[in-house]
Amino acid sequence: MDETYSIGEFSKLTGIPVRTLHYYEELGLLKPLRQENGHRIYKTEDMVELQKILNLKLLGFSLTQIGELLKLPKYDHSLVEMLRLQQQAFEVKLVQIKQSLEWIDRMIAIVQAEDQLEHSLLFSLIRNMNQEDMQRKWVANHLSEYTAQTLFDRSAEALKKMDAETVRFSRDVKRLSHGPSNSQEAETVIGAYVNWSMTYIDEKAIDNFRNLDEEQFTQLDHLVEMPLNERETAWLDKALAHYFSKYMLTEQGELTANAPIITRES
Repeated sequence: MDETYSIGEFSKLTGIPVRTLHYYEELGLLKPLRQENGHRIYKTEDMVELQKILNLKLLGFSLTQIGELLKLPKYDHSLVEMLRLQQQAFEVKLVQIKQSLEWIDRMIAIVQAEDQLEHSLLFSLIRNMNQEDMQRKWVANHLSEYTAQTLFDRSAEALKKMDAETVRFSRDVKRLSHGPSNSQEAETVIGAYVNWSMTYIDEKAIDNFRNLDEEQFTQLDHLVEMPLNERETAWLDKALAHYFSKYMLTEQGELTANAPIITRES
């Protein structure tokens, strides 16, 4: 005669909480015998079924899927197909986990480099990271593949440096937006940002950028978020317009020869 166990004994023997055993019974995964007084009795075959459940859970199957698998008299190509689907799902999750780990590493670098980091800036950076794949596609389709590669196909350390530059520029704009957009310091900050940006852009991208229509600019605005309020954004637009009119562009939209190469050390 097979040895039998009360639910408490079965729980201690298997390491599965009583509440979980109740839940598995509700789902029909385990079917212990019931005594006349209503107490559950587990047998050796219940332990075998429990091991099947736990093993299938390790493969990532949901309890609903496990219930269907346990009903099969034997496993054939249908199980292989389910395993392949599960494999694909895990591969997608693995990509997502790796991406999340990269973002976390970048955020750690930013926070460690800053004494304080405003909520708006932090979450703006996170949202931009989440949209980088779409940003890359837009740049490749509307500007150039070279620009997409130089901006997005970069090492982890290079991305951290770009994040740091974004933080510095955002803070400079917030600070300077309380004053005139054509001050010497404003020109220095805008010039440094423009020259830094130009290192990632080729001639094709510049030409294509000039020909963007309003709808395409709207798409770009939705994809790239700057942590600036309305006043700061208006100041930045004026500062950029002043800088380009003074240094960078002729009436024909061509770069002037006397455009200064401004750096933060200038």
